[in-house]
Amino acid sequence: MTQCSKISHQIKFLLFLLSLFVLGCGEPSDHQTKRLDQGITFFEMPGTHKVNSPALVNLAKKESLVLVPSGKFLMGSPDDEVGRGVDEELSEVEITQAFWIKKFEVTRAEWNEFLPESRKIGSLVYALSSKSIETMCGSSGYTGGNFSIAQNFERDSTDISLTEAVFAQGSWTTAKKPRKYKVKGEKFQDMQTLKNFLKSQNIKTVGRLDQMLPLTHVSYSQVVAFCWEKTQRERLSKNLPSPFVYRLPTEAEWEYACRAGTSGICGIGEGNYLSGENANIDGSVRGYVIDQRPKTEFSLGSSFTPFWRKELLPLRNDTHPYPANNWGLYDMHGSVMEWCYDFYGPYPDDDLTRIDPIGPIRGSRRIVRGGSFIRTAHLCRSATRWKYEASYRGSEIGFRYVLGLPLR
Repeated sequence: MTQCSKISHQIKFLLFLLSLFVLGCGEPSDHQTKRLDQGITFFEMPGTHKVNSPALVNLAKKESLVLVPSGKFLMGSPDDEVGRGVDEELSEVEITQAFWIKKFEVTRAEWNEFLPESRKIGSLVYALSSKSIETMCGSSGYTGGNFSIAQNFERDSTDISLTEAVFAQGSWTTAKKPRKYKVKGEKFQDMQTLKNFLKSQNIKTVGRLDQMLPLTHVSYSQVVAFCWEKTQRERLSKNLPSPFVYRLPTEAEWEYACRAGTSGICGIGEGNYLSGENANIDGSVRGYVIDQRPKTEFSLGSSFTPFWRKELLPLRNDTHPYPANNWGLYDMHGSVMEWCYDFYGPYPDDDLTRIDPIGPIRGSRRIVRGGSFIRTAHLCRSATRWKYEASYRGSEIGFRYVLGLPLR
């Protein structure tokens, strides 16, 4: 290398360092100043994206989504809140991006919509004649009707049974006092043999059982895959504009949507009363209910009416028995627990405003919120936190999704 070439390279290198110094040490922009004043920014996407564009509004209407506005709120709970957990440190959070969230939890029908038959959830319902039932059960005297068919795998049993089903309010469900018949095990040892018989007799299904119930027994990993597939499907159909995606809500988004402007124990009404009367939770015992309303009969120690349904309820816009919160969201307390995006971790112990937090970068368990139909009011509060491994598929756990900007 010549002397001139060396000098030229040295000059270029010095200019490069000078440019870094100038760009890195200049005065911060207004946006940067705002971020430093308000706290730590966990997520930011440059540009303006219209969450209320016609395309998103159409999807929201089709899928029963509710638009949650941006804003600030206090996340966690005060030291004196009834039922408070040690991991509910109170802090201010700002949600800078509006987002759409499911009005109800995801149902079995919505989960099944694009799955192959072999993977769909819910027992099949068949219209069976008396002759068909006699062949399947090995005796006579039966009356035909609609029956769900299921195999019992509990206690080493593989019995197959028929249970009477009825079609009510748009879906199939088990009759209140159903007829139940046991299938002859010697002839039909497994479900596939029975299905082959039904097919040979040209007996077709009329539906699936309990498709309007909230989905349960679903893992975090399965839910993430569902949201990804849904995003890809809508993108290919040109219904979903970029960069919006379907995803789980962050823990902060979930609590913000749950509270709906309230700051009490729950997001229903004034936020001061949570029982089996206004949410699908266990309100069977006086001590299971939280009532902070002023001068009620309950708080004065008078009469108490226990209320606990002990079951999940179908999710329907027009007949839901429990009230929505102030932003129109149902079952944010009780019903089923709901997966959130975040890894579980302690809240920061400082006075900074957290901006669009997304939780720890890594962890071993994911956040679950909302409590369930078998939990008390204390365990279903707006601030209550649960955590499970991503592979866990519990009988209480489901989810609701968000339509919004991607995270990270």
